[in-house]
Amino acid sequence: MKFSIIIPIYNREEFIANTIQSIILQTYVNWELLIIDDGSTDDSKKKINSFLKDDRIKYIFQKNSERSIARNNGIKNASGDFICFVDSDEQLDSYHLEKIYRGINKNKCAEGVYHYDIGFIFPHKKNNYIRKGKKLEFPIKPNELFSIIIGVPQLCMSIKIAKKYNFNPNIVVGEDMEVLFRISEEFPIYYIDGSPTIYEIEHENRSVNYLNKSNIKQIDTFKLMFNKNHPASKVNWRLKRRKWSEVYLRACYYYCLKKSFFNGFKYVFLSLFMNPFDKFTFKINIAFSILLRKNKIEKLII
Repeated sequence: MKFSIIIPIYNREEFIANTIQSIILQTYVNWELLIIDDGSTDDSKKKINSFLKDDRIKYIFQKNSERSIARNNGIKNASGDFICFVDSDEQLDSYHLEKIYRGINKNKCAEGVYHYDIGFIFPHKKNNYIRKGKKLEFPIKPNELFSIIIGVPQLCMSIKIAKKYNFNPNIVVGEDMEVLFRISEEFPIYYIDGSPTIYEIEHENRSVNYLNKSNIKQIDTFKLMFNKNHPASKVNWRLKRRKWSEVYLRACYYYCLKKSFFNGFKYVFLSLFMNPFDKFTFKINIAFSILLRKNKIEKLII
């Protein structure tokens, strides 16, 4: 069994060498690594060059097109039986692939999707945590799938599935959830339990912080997913409203920190409308701060 590991990268010169090194140190050696450079403008390529003497490692440069297209490019060029996804600021334990290999053999399913726990490391804080996976019975209930978070780096899938269900190129944030809903109508999603063997190293430039436009782009993803023709449209309306409320609140954070207070007020109002029972007092405080005490907002949010 051969694994194809796909890393999309954009301006990660300070992290990519450690990520690649953690892959080279895998105890399971039948793998290839495809690094898809999504138009980096820093010295990421220089960092990668020293590893290209290993013929299992391939470097592909593309015009900046966002990570969904980068991952699809990797899938197109992959030759393995299973595809694993790793981000350019993550690191693996040396037995990560060995764990996945054992999990696949245990389930005896050559055409499936597998997911596993992931750890989050904050180098300068003490709030490290683990995002747990979950056993999902097939056929998978839409509400159950929507209620958990399975990020792309938690996924390993057969190449047949990956080639059939590419990531939606129009989605920048939430592409993991969107593709899993499409896959789940036809294939099972297995859970490989055990301690995490992949870790995200948190830093201020990650694509999911309050000052990043990802909080706005998530709104577009939900609009697409809740369209009546998408499998995610089957999610219970109460759960949809709860998620909408969370996304609108993050959009409020983004605009408030950008000093765009009109938009901040609009999105905190929408968050209240969608789910007035969650964080009601906190949302009201933000709304009043926008109107009367703008200098206090940052302390409320961060």
